Amino acid sequence: MRAFAARLRSAAWLGWQIESNWADPFLFVVYAVARPLASALILVGMYWAVAGQATHRERFMVFYVANAFHVFLTNLVIGMGWLIVEEREDYETLKYVYTSPIGMFTYLAGRSTVKLTLATVSATLALAVGWVALGLRWNWSTVAWGPLALTLVLGLVAGVYLGFLVAGAGLLLPRVSITMNESLAVALYLLCGVIFPIDLLPRALQAVSLALPFTYWYEALRRFLLGAGASARLSALSDGTLLLGLIVTTLVLGAISWWAFRALERAARASGRIDQATLF
Repeated sequence: MRAFAARLRSAAWLGWQIESNWADPFLFVVYAVARPLASALILVGMYWAVAGQATHRERFMVFYVANAFHVFLTNLVIGMGWLIVEEREDYETLKYVYTSPIGMFTYLAGRSTVKLTLATVSATLALAVGWVALGLRWNWSTVAWGPLALTLVLGLVAGVYLGFLVAGAGLLLPRVSITMNESLAVALYLLCGVIFPIDLLPRALQAVSLALPFTYWYEALRRFLLGAGASARLSALSDGTLLLGLIVTTLVLGAISWWAFRALERAARASGRIDQATLF
């Protein structure tokens, strides 16, 4: 366990060096702040232009909060997928990482901690902008802190495991992985009720949505933070049932991702695609 922790810490340190080496610290901080702020303001403008919902604080707030937390999935899913692309295409070091004592799984886990840190900064800033500039405020005395903390942790675990699944696909499918990362993040944005209730989806897509842990994650975050969710279908579930759905789907996704990552890694090794560059 101590050796694993040391390898994980080394991977996290390396990830931070890679993430921040393109600019001086001040410029890097400005970039980290400007991006979530711009995303928040774009969402406000979109809702105001399309439906005028930004003027209805309670209705708009449930979607704004989910959008703020969606940055975790964006950073993990896109970020961990792009790790494979960067190591293979930009730095041409993927084969060295793969054969190093640290191992690919531990390396990706360590790099994911940097993604989580940056996502935490972005989500916090987005919520702060909503609170200060847009008046999107909730009652702190009614926040269900225990269930909220459990919900947040479960969602992050599910996001990390989905990132492993995307990274595994990137090992086997070099060229496809370049477009797959962004597409999956957008699909989750639409399927899991981030900016509109899942009740508006066709029945078949609602079934897909309910099989994903992130649908329960966003609804639980809203319910335990704001006191109300966005979906009429999910509002019929009790708090315990909603958490149970999140736990079960997270466990299923974790098991599938663990198995699939190992299988994809073996297939990539057998087919000689670990360091196959696409000249992207």
